[in-house]
Amino acid sequence: MHRTIHTRVRSDEMIRPFRSYVLICIAIALLAASAGPASADSVPQVTGISPSGGPMAGGTNVTITGSGFSGATNVQFGVISGTGLNIVNDSRLTVVSPPHSAGTVAVSVTGASGARSAENPYSMFQYEEVSFPRVSAVSPSSGPITGDTVVTITGSGFTGAESVRFGEVYAWDIDVIDDSHLTARTPQGSPGLVSIVVKNSVGTGVPSERPAMFMYEFPFPKLATISPLSGSTAGGTLVTVMGSGLSGATGVRFGGISGTGLTVIDDSHLTIVSPPNPAGTVGLSVINPEHAGNSAGSAAVFRYDVPVPRLSNISPSSGPTTGGTVVTITGSGFTGTKSVQFGGKNGTNLTVIDDSHLIVMTPAFSPGSFPISITSAIGAGGSLGPSTMFRYEFPPSPTPPAMKTDAPGREGNPQGSFPATSLALPATTATAPSATMHTPGFEAVFALAALGAIILIRKTIP
Repeated sequence: MHRTIHTRVRSDEMIRPFRSYVLICIAIALLAASAGPASADSVPQVTGISPSGGPMAGGTNVTITGSGFSGATNVQFGVISGTGLNIVNDSRLTVVSPPHSAGTVAVSVTGASGARSAENPYSMFQYEEVSFPRVSAVSPSSGPITGDTVVTITGSGFTGAESVRFGEVYAWDIDVIDDSHLTARTPQGSPGLVSIVVKNSVGTGVPSERPAMFMYEFPFPKLATISPLSGSTAGGTLVTVMGSGLSGATGVRFGGISGTGLTVIDDSHLTIVSPPNPAGTVGLSVINPEHAGNSAGSAAVFRYDVPVPRLSNISPSSGPTTGGTVVTITGSGFTGTKSVQFGGKNGTNLTVIDDSHLIVMTPAFSPGSFPISITSAIGAGGSLGPSTMFRYEFPPSPTPPAMKTDAPGREGNPQGSFPATSLALPATTATAPSATMHTPGFEAVFALAALGAIILIRKTIP
């Protein structure tokens, strides 16, 4: 019994050190697993170089982007190390290119673990015998559209720089500091990003790309006045907005609802079609990609009115008292029109074409000018003056038939005398006969007719 217990105690004493050893090994394994071998993330990777080339003399300030740059110890252009290494963050660093012969070389970054980045199409740097200007950075990188911002441009090939363009517009007041730096004053521009292009005695450089582009900032919109100041709750009113900083506007809101049909005329004017909204007043806001300018004062507040019918023109403006004239009426708020009255009498055959047009037939009425009244489900409106009143006129009198006169005899004329016209010869007797009268025997017939008329007159007159 005692031997068994003694044996068990000795076994536990022998196992205890082994257990500690196993635990230590497991801990080491876990630490190794967590640290692991040099992972892909710890190996630097180059994804971009700007500028991607420079002169053989070196001295180009190069910005390298990628990953795994924290703790980087070296940057090589081919097999030659660059100078002035500056690690901005894990994905960005800057370095100055060393002198090198003409040609293309791979740029590699050596990380803290000693691992070097692999060569890829984005890690190549071009050493040039003839150095065209290249832009790698600009500071500040933004400014107002009015221009006049002094910027410092970094890159290479700036010696003998002749011009600097921002987009398609030339900068002014250029000052070349050295082959890698110059300053310039920005020209006026339109809102948005533009490339920078430098030209020297050798030629024109390629346009810069992000992040070496300049942003012309969108101005802050300011609303001064709008016209008109009101419109229908149904929307559809074309509103002109006046102010400043309207260039680049992408939308206009009436309250919280966006208008439609935006047209930017210039930095001070735009037009927009109002959306439907409940009755009442709302403020306007002009939106561009960077800012929102809101109504400031009653001059830029829009009032939504209930669309009571409004009459602006009628055609035709008159017709007979018998009625039956089809009249086209132009105005607004005609949707839902129930009746149209002429001086209090209802027209007939009412047809609403749209909110701005309707046609109706006039009723019979007495002569005179009478106002037109249009009634919808919302309210009534109508003529605003004489120009929009309808004039009733008498219908034209019928033309009497032509009277027929016969030559009377003595029985029909107690006085025994003829009308003066019966004694007159036709007007053609006093004129030269036309060519059509010179037919054979015509003169003889005419002479006999005249003789007969004379005889008849002598017998008739006592």
